[in-house]
Amino acid sequence: MKHLSSLITEPVSALDYRLCEPRPERPNALLLLLHGVGGNEAHLATLAAAAPADTLVVLARGRLTLAPGAYAWFRVAFTAAGPQIAADEAEQSRAALIELVGQLQDRHGIAPARTLVAGFSQGGILSASVGLSAPESVAGFAMLAGRILPELEPVIAPPERLQGLHALIAHGRQDDKLPVSWAERAHAWLDRLAVPHELKLYPGGHALGEAMAADFLAWTRRLLAPEVPSEPLELWLDEQDTRLGEADGNAAGLRVAPGVEQIVRQYLTGGHSPAYAMEAAIAGIEDELAHAPRSLHRRSVHSRSPRLALLARAAGLAGPGRLDREAVEQLFSRQAAVALGRPASSEGLPQGPDFVASLLLTRELMHHLDLASITLSV
Repeated sequence: MKHLSSLITEPVSALDYRLCEPRPERPNALLLLLHGVGGNEAHLATLAAAAPADTLVVLARGRLTLAPGAYAWFRVAFTAAGPQIAADEAEQSRAALIELVGQLQDRHGIAPARTLVAGFSQGGILSASVGLSAPESVAGFAMLAGRILPELEPVIAPPERLQGLHALIAHGRQDDKLPVSWAERAHAWLDRLAVPHELKLYPGGHALGEAMAADFLAWTRRLLAPEVPSEPLELWLDEQDTRLGEADGNAAGLRVAPGVEQIVRQYLTGGHSPAYAMEAAIAGIEDELAHAPRSLHRRSVHSRSPRLALLARAAGLAGPGRLDREAVEQLFSRQAAVALGRPASSEGLPQGPDFVASLLLTRELMHHLDLASITLSV
């Protein structure tokens, strides 16, 4: 039988949450569930218990305490002119939830492509806020009797960054708190943004009914279903670009990130501190990787790149083998220590910006495309 863990506080976002237990030993996906105004994290426990077995389900608690056991993400007053919100509180909750998602992904090794955020009422509002403003952090969001805040418009990502995002709008036709017109507006807005989505309307009011819950769980299973194994890809880590293509194919491959020389020239030789230069390079790499097609995610990848071989040797891998994500992350931690002043020789790392650029490109590629490992060959 499923149950909720004791309350956990995430130190960076300062948000409290509970886990649905027993949790998977090695979670393959992450589902963040958000309650509505006046509720608490236990209110969506039934949805949590029905999530896919390999999914880590996190139920977060709103930042604001309204009464014992009653919380909210922001204060709202329902007036004749419509809901009036405390916009600064909504913004603070949006930023905290984005931080929480990132911390959970890092802690459990789950990629954004395997992450969903969803919620009921005000929780659905925040789910849309996270997904539309930080689409690189999740694969999709679901609004269950929620809406998209008009106040969110200034921070919505441009359409090119929203290409990989999916959404579900589920709403009662007789909803007296958030009339169904809000669902229709959200549907039209997502159409304009070209975000693939489903609109589901139900008889009834402002509630999470059985049909709505069933449709949400079916949507979740579709997006988080294990992917069918496909042909391996070849990775080229070259001077001018980083490319992925069919292994042993004749095509030149698809550019997914800058090349090593571009990273060195643009970020690593400008006179900035090494730590600042690495952060700037990571941001530049992430900007381009955000456009990589979802068909490249979670693929088997091979490479004959000498730069990958150098990374493998620095990680302690002798000869051709498998460079996994954990080994790359450990290399990154060692390089970050060098950037903060530790001598490169003490870490046993090759010196020079070419190595740093290769490491950053490989790390971000594996994280954003959810690559567990890269097989090296001669």
